Amino acid sequence: MKKYFLYLAFASLFLSFFNSCKQCYSDKTEIVATDTLQIPALDLLTAEIKKDSINPFLYFKRAQLYEANNDFKSAATDMYFALLLDSLRPEFYLYSAELFKKSGEPQRGILLMNKAITTDSMNTTYYVKAAELAYIDTTLKNNYGLALTYLNEAIAKDPQNADIYFYKGTIFKELGDTLKALSSFQTATELNPKFYNAYVQIGLLLKNRKDKNAAKYFDNAIKVSDKPEDALYAKANLLKEEGVAFYDAGKDALSIERLSKAVETFKKVIDLNYKNVEAYMGVGFCYYQMDSLPEAYHYYQLATKVLPTYAGAYFSQGLCAEDLGRKKEAVALYQNCLNIDPSFKRAVEHLKKLQ
Repeated sequence: MKKYFLYLAFASLFLSFFNSCKQCYSDKTEIVATDTLQIPALDLLTAEIKKDSINPFLYFKRAQLYEANNDFKSAATDMYFALLLDSLRPEFYLYSAELFKKSGEPQRGILLMNKAITTDSMNTTYYVKAAELAYIDTTLKNNYGLALTYLNEAIAKDPQNADIYFYKGTIFKELGDTLKALSSFQTATELNPKFYNAYVQIGLLLKNRKDKNAAKYFDNAIKVSDKPEDALYAKANLLKEEGVAFYDAGKDALSIERLSKAVETFKKVIDLNYKNVEAYMGVGFCYYQMDSLPEAYHYYQLATKVLPTYAGAYFSQGLCAEDLGRKKEAVALYQNCLNIDPSFKRAVEHLKKLQ
């Protein structure tokens, strides 16, 4: 009997977070028996819950199965019971908040994180999750400011946590405050010298500012990761842009040197991920810029094979075919481009010229 009254007391704390399941709360036995998806794994868990209805981990496990089948309402119902039975489990709070995020109800997730913080104010993951939910909820007034407030509270609890500074940097970047973003990302790398994503973000911000130090940060990212696809791609683009700038300035030797390095770096991206279509396009562009038309044609063709709906790849391949004197092929490629994107202006222009 004491346990029954204890459950009722806990219930009052969580009802506001799980309102969407109100209709389900009136009959606990019905909740336990419900399995409209007729999935064997769910049937097994439901049977276990019937035998041990006060085991919160069984509800937690079943919630994950419901989520895997996109039944967020049933998952939220089970997490209501999990938290009802054990209101101190961090994984229950965090998982429930993630459910609210996936079901498009971040504000309810924030409320739940506030409740979690009252149970353990030193657990910085609660603040970070609340910040994440505030960050994505554009309906909240000053949502970025609220997210930063949560992160600052987390830093006060754990000032050596590099991840929290990285999250702050992400928000400052979104706000357009480059200096604060750089400062936050830099602090993240100081606290964690192997923070790959922070190095990449610093490099991207410096690249946008035309700062020559950008390459150094891309190199740092490449050094600390086994699969630095993003860093290699960013560095390749930097080299490509430098090559084009040298070409425009009439410095052909420097242009070819940079473009050749860009090709080499783009190919490293492809080695890591052969489906990275933009890397093929980058190689094709650099070869085209260096008048290596057959090589450019080949990589643009590879891009169309990786992503057959990429209109720009057909157009670029068409340019190569046209320059190589293969006009009929060029016409067909421009037409392929326009079949995918009828508004592709340059393809229309080239097609008219050839016809």
